[in-house]
Amino acid sequence: MLREDPGFYITNLHSWINGNAFYGSFREMRFLIKPTAVLDKVSGEPLPESRVDVLVWKGEYCLEESEVLNQATFPLTEEGREQVITWMEEQYKWITT
Repeated sequence: MLREDPGFYITNLHSWINGNAFYGSFREMRFLIKPTAVLDKVSGEPLPESRVDVLVWKGEYCLEESEVLNQATFPLTEEGREQVITWMEEQYKWITT
């Protein structure tokens, strides 16, 4: 559902590996994607302990003025990015019912 909607966007894996957090929204769902990248000193590739934390809330306000409704952690991999989107689809259905 979110994957096909042109109004939904999250940054790519490379952005997360570089430590860039991303605030976003999709209709009434708001979210924060916050990576914790632990990189190999030689290759620069993420180590297994690297992760992405995702928080979702509902409403018109920023995170500081809102109640986090759910959060989850995923691996900092391309598969983890796909898991983030799948989880966010579930959250969106839950938030809008």
